[in-house]
Amino acid sequence: MQAIIQDTYDGIEGLKVKEISDPKVSPLSALIETKFTPVLPYDWRTENGELKSIRPVKLPIVIGYGFGGIIKDVGSLRSNNLIGQKVIGATMSGSNSTFVDSRIPPLLFKVPESVDLSAATTIIGGADTALGIINKLNINNPDKVLITGASGGIGTYLIQLLKLRNVQVVAIGHTENMDFLKNVGADVSIDYTTNISELLLQNKDITKVIDTAGSVELLNVISRMLSNAKIVSIATNLIGQFIQPNIFPKDYEKLLDMLKNKELHSYIQNIYDYKDVRLAQTTAKNNHSKGRTLLKY
Repeated sequence: MQAIIQDTYDGIEGLKVKEISDPKVSPLSALIETKFTPVLPYDWRTENGELKSIRPVKLPIVIGYGFGGIIKDVGSLRSNNLIGQKVIGATMSGSNSTFVDSRIPPLLFKVPESVDLSAATTIIGGADTALGIINKLNINNPDKVLITGASGGIGTYLIQLLKLRNVQVVAIGHTENMDFLKNVGADVSIDYTTNISELLLQNKDITKVIDTAGSVELLNVISRMLSNAKIVSIATNLIGQFIQPNIFPKDYEKLLDMLKNKELHSYIQNIYDYKDVRLAQTTAKNNHSKGRTLLKY
């Protein structure tokens, strides 16, 4: 099979598509033919060595965390009824390969027939993180929440999940994404390329700030203008409280049901062939997101 390999901490340009050995099916295996993987900041931050302190790995590694695909075979301790099912899941051993051997049953979730597999794949590293943040902070009405990086794969789900709780949402994004953020559901959209201090002063009743972007400069401004708001970040530990959301299997089942029932919408900006991984990561990293970028297999 083929996989996307990181040999050295050379960043995105160091990625290579290589032939590797096919996985050997163990009793606990569910062998998945990969159809999609999400392109995540977690990937390129790992590739440039930024996450060495929290994710020590021995190179070379297969990159990636989340996947969506079709189960092609199972081990003796897994049900044969799984074969042919659409699933999403996560693996710490690397997901960016044409086949994934999933050996931890709680990290594999059946996708409802009416839900497109590409849409479901955006849950991994997107909706799951958003829901985990909201639950950890116990956000509900009458909270008013400011989101940075609001147009990305996590931010678009944060907006939707918060609005389902009747929470007021102020979204910070780039000029070109102002209309997009309102369409997603934000009550107020703030362009970070402008002088945002005045706009923040108009929203002094913000109670919580969720940072998904990691811009210390922006967070400094927010901290000065919203001194009473609780600031949490999943992208930096330099300002506010760095948090790691709590995610449980039942959360994935809930999110898949919400996609099925059209309570949530998946925003996909681009889908690239997996062999174009360098282009996909570079575009996702450097451009202004409107949802998630995926690789297809």
